[in-house]
Amino acid sequence: MTDSGHTGSFREFASHSVGAVVLVCGLFFLLSFMYLGGTADPQSSARHIPVAVIDQDRGATLETPIGPRGVDVGSQITAGLLQNNDWEKIRLHVVDPEAAEEGLRDGTYFGAVRIPAELSQRVVDLVTAAATDAGDRGQAPERAGVTLEYSPRVSIVSSQVMNTMADAMRDSFRERMGARLLSDSELLAEAEGRSIGAAAALALEDPVSIDVVEWNPLPVGVSNASLPMFYALIVILAGFTGAMIISALLDARLGFIPLEIGPLALHVHVAPFGRLQTLARKWVVTVITAPLVSGLCLVVADIIGVTGFDPWHIFWFSNLVIVAVGVCAHTIIAAIGNAGLLVNLVVFVVLGIPTSGGATPTQMLPQVFVAIGTLQPMHQAYLGLRSIMFFDSSWGAGLGHAVWVLGGWAAAGLAVGVAVTLVYERMGMRRQAVAERVPAGRRSNGSGSGGAVGPRRGVRVADTATAGAGQSRKIVE
Repeated sequence: MTDSGHTGSFREFASHSVGAVVLVCGLFFLLSFMYLGGTADPQSSARHIPVAVIDQDRGATLETPIGPRGVDVGSQITAGLLQNNDWEKIRLHVVDPEAAEEGLRDGTYFGAVRIPAELSQRVVDLVTAAATDAGDRGQAPERAGVTLEYSPRVSIVSSQVMNTMADAMRDSFRERMGARLLSDSELLAEAEGRSIGAAAALALEDPVSIDVVEWNPLPVGVSNASLPMFYALIVILAGFTGAMIISALLDARLGFIPLEIGPLALHVHVAPFGRLQTLARKWVVTVITAPLVSGLCLVVADIIGVTGFDPWHIFWFSNLVIVAVGVCAHTIIAAIGNAGLLVNLVVFVVLGIPTSGGATPTQMLPQVFVAIGTLQPMHQAYLGLRSIMFFDSSWGAGLGHAVWVLGGWAAAGLAVGVAVTLVYERMGMRRQAVAERVPAGRRSNGSGSGGAVGPRRGVRVADTATAGAGQSRKIVE
């Protein structure tokens, strides 16, 4: 019976456990902060949400007892919107129809306020009909209307934003425009020797209808605007989780760690590969895996009927995401060992999902979330996939920026991985077999089984040749 060095005391148990407790608590504090902080009250964090305003009203003339008066309801509405707008939350852009169409098509605007050309004329017709005999004899004029459009392809909250604007405009029209038009109609009625009926007065108090409609509905087979976010999550996990699986299996097959299958633990000879060569093999396997996973995702999308996008664009972009994330995940593991698994989880998932902009748009996230998400692979994957799925693969709708940022991640992962592994190898930090079993809490001096045992903790591994057939198969990372 050999002395393992373990006492089984409470003090030993506490010292072994404290690190795990701290890490778990820290991880889930961060999870709670990111997932609850970014979704609890997005309205309070709303800022600079872009909305287009298109005023095409041609104006009209109202004949009054004291002479004709020009009426331009469109200008009044536009001025009211600009004057009463909360510019910290909503950014109104007064543009022409062509610019609005382009902005909606590439995702620049969440929605648009469209003021039709005949708006003022219909308001004048309503005032005249309520005040004159001609109005009684003729057909009731069509009610004036303003249309608010929202783009479901930009965000799942775009309809909420435009409906909130619509409610504010309805209240404003009743309070300001309705009283003015009722007064104009009463003057006309007095000149005709008439009075305004109750129904006409009610119509004048609410003279303009506000309709909220969908602009460019989602593609056939897609009813959830969050689809790009979930697709992005799949390819991010393919890169991050795939890297963990590839790293563990290759390390086991190369003899750097045991390969455990149920109760069995398989120990093999350590392969004669340096750190850089091992990392390069992992990168190659990730590159081989990426197109296979990308193709399988497209097969599933076709089976469930998700259509309306270019499959080739989804394919190559998914490959880019998986390779970029996989390369960086392998590099992090190579640089800091098993701790890299936790770091990868935090970087690519914990920080990635709530800052992606898929569930809550970046314009409604706290500033710290926006800062984190600016260069996050998850955010870039969402932007690129949203552009491909909903905006005809427009480079300006986020795809271009996503490609550059993800390409930067891949290049940085390659450069850092090569640099770190070369430094470790030059320092003699090879991954190799342990020549002896060292009792817990003790330290070998590297001179063999008869070496002195010092009081310091840890295992010291001599910088010897790779383990061969005559050496111990107990291995260490």
